Amino acid sequence: MSLAFDPVKFLVELVRIPSESSYQGSVIVRKNYREVSDLIEKTATELGLSVTRIDLLGGEIPTLLIGLQNAPKSRPSLAFVTHYDVVPAKGPWEVEGLKIDPYEPVVKGGKVYGRGAADDKSAIASVLDGFMALKGSEDKLRYNPFLIVTGDEEVGGTGIKALLEQGYRWDKVIIVDSGSEYVSVGASGVVHGWIKVRGKSGHAGYPHAARNAVEDLLKLLAELQAFKSMRSGKISRQPSPPGSPVPKVWGRFSVTVVKLPEHEPEKHNRIPGEAWAGFDMRLLPEERIEEALSELYSYFSSTVAKLGIDASLEIISAQPGWFAKNNAFVNEVLNAAKKAYMQAGLPGEPVLAAELGGNDGTHFDVYGMDVVAFGTIRGGTNIHSEGEFVYIEDMTMFKHFMSNLLL
Repeated sequence: MSLAFDPVKFLVELVRIPSESSYQGSVIVRKNYREVSDLIEKTATELGLSVTRIDLLGGEIPTLLIGLQNAPKSRPSLAFVTHYDVVPAKGPWEVEGLKIDPYEPVVKGGKVYGRGAADDKSAIASVLDGFMALKGSEDKLRYNPFLIVTGDEEVGGTGIKALLEQGYRWDKVIIVDSGSEYVSVGASGVVHGWIKVRGKSGHAGYPHAARNAVEDLLKLLAELQAFKSMRSGKISRQPSPPGSPVPKVWGRFSVTVVKLPEHEPEKHNRIPGEAWAGFDMRLLPEERIEEALSELYSYFSSTVAKLGIDASLEIISAQPGWFAKNNAFVNEVLNAAKKAYMQAGLPGEPVLAAELGGNDGTHFDVYGMDVVAFGTIRGGTNIHSEGEFVYIEDMTMFKHFMSNLLL
């Protein structure tokens, strides 16, 4: 049975499900993956679309392949890649003069607010909307399109990696977990890890009898500012997104978490014996991950030795970047995007740039598939932060983009 489809209403339903992914130490914690994938599968089936469910990692990561029932199987395949997992959120958020729960979405002023509204649940709703617009025109399609929906994108792309390891392949790939202001011709590599400093715990009244791991960690982090500057000096061949401080993608290093491990009590009168800092290192799209890690280990080791502290480095995920290699496909996508901007009444036109973030394009690139990225996530929509939202007009634009590209 085929039904009318309201992408905004469906997006609101998706956002209400807190399908979070995160790390606890080096362990991935997944929440509500089954519930969100069940909703997507049920909706796509009711819309008369073909749906294949693949339970990856023993059912830990439900993954859906959705297509048009009457799509031409003889045409080159094209995958629109999305993810349902989101970065954890805590409320309340203040948006449009309201205090809202990040998982109780608000539709106001042409925007949908809520965790995952932009990254990346708007992509799922938009591709389904695009499929519905193509119904009845399947015989004219230039490609056989598929929507891929999986999890773990926010924690290293385990879902897509597992899917590709099972042998799934497509001729062309568009990562919809991407900006709407430019067609992405690459994405940054990403390294996540922990800096762990050990000292000697003790009573805070007797600091001379202890070694303060927090103070040693702070000394180490101060020294790592020079490594941050060194990373910033690395410049890519790929253009930066609009609004970036430099014209080409650059290397980055950020300390993102400072905490005591679980076995360390947090007390004002106790000197901790161990302290951790989490970091995020961004690589150039073309940078070899082995070289970047070698530089990090070398700088870390020499700094620890200079400071005379007991510290170790634990890498919990390392994903290389990627860059587009098929210029004809890049131009095809860019032309479809420019036309979609005009059809949706958006000002300006999209340009070519590479992502400052990472995305699942890396995993397709490794297997030699042609990849670009274009999506619904306009700059300034607060992804991974408080007040995340998506512009409804960007979702409409993406529906036009799909028709332009496929017909």
